[in-house]
Amino acid sequence: NLSIAVCFILSAVLVLLAIFGPTIFNLYMTAYRGFKPNGDAMRDLSRTFALCFYPSAVFAGIILYSLLKLLFNIKGGQVFINQNATLLRVVSWCCFAIAIITFVGAFFYMPFGFVALAGGFVGMMLRVLKNVMQSAALMREENDLTI
Repeated sequence: NLSIAVCFILSAVLVLLAIFGPTIFNLYMTAYRGFKPNGDAMRDLSRTFALCFYPSAVFAGIILYSLLKLLFNIKGGQVFINQNATLLRVVSWCCFAIAIITFVGAFFYMPFGFVALAGGFVGMMLRVLKNVMQSAALMREENDLTI
């Protein structure tokens, strides 16, 4: 139940960031990093942020939707099923997509490189978990056929 609530909260945060993200980024970069609000560097950074954030936000939305479906399946007692393995596959590919987007963005704003590394690492861990889930679902199906 807590995981489901956290997913809904993160979904709301994602929507708010999609609306206010550029403003928050601009405020942070001007107030704490010393960029001039109307300078060329700030304009380039804002463009890089938008080009990395919005495609990544789409994949983050897909991740949250898939995680909610997975959590509701588990809550309903359907743990080791092929659909859950498919959902984990989708989440892992979305992590890889975010990693690629932010890797390219890291050439223009280096901190995105850390996001790329984290996304790639989480994507690999989820691939392993997906393989375990898929094997467990196959074993469960075979056991269901055995009398």
